[in-house]
Amino acid sequence: MCQEVRKEIIKELSAVQREGIDQLINHLEGNNFFTSPASTKFHGNYVGGLAAHSLMVYKEFDFLLKRYSGTLEQDSRRIAGICHDFCKIGVYQKNELKNGRIPANPYHFDDPLPIGHGEKSMYLVSQYVKLTPKEALLIRWHMGSYDPNYEINQDKLKKICPELCLLHCADQLVSGGLGL
Repeated sequence: MCQEVRKEIIKELSAVQREGIDQLINHLEGNNFFTSPASTKFHGNYVGGLAAHSLMVYKEFDFLLKRYSGTLEQDSRRIAGICHDFCKIGVYQKNELKNGRIPANPYHFDDPLPIGHGEKSMYLVSQYVKLTPKEALLIRWHMGSYDPNYEINQDKLKKICPELCLLHCADQLVSGGLGL
């Protein structure tokens, strides 16, 4: 499954017509994006979980946009959907007991660059690809009300980036965060 997800992500990102996308893909290949888990003990807490989660969020976001809006360019859909959780690359370390057994939480969180969830994802992507303002907003604020600063910005965000609601919903649907 990891290879299929890897190939599909590379195919989708390769379709983006933006300077630096090849360097971004090389960065993912050279780091553990394709083998990282997506969380310590919740959604995607397995090898390759981050890549699988990212691809599923992109697909769900694309589906929701086609159903409700359709105005966001495909490149922006790919970048925001696939890259929204780049902050998770390399931050989950395997937990092992001294006897070699795996505890209930298979991973622990250790972030060498703790600058914030959406902020870090936006920062990492922008090291390779120039983001549009809307892409920056989507990645930065994709956590919605789970981000403590969202409330003070939500009215303005809803006006200038209504697609944000759909990215947040896609992330929640894929993560099982809606309790469905």
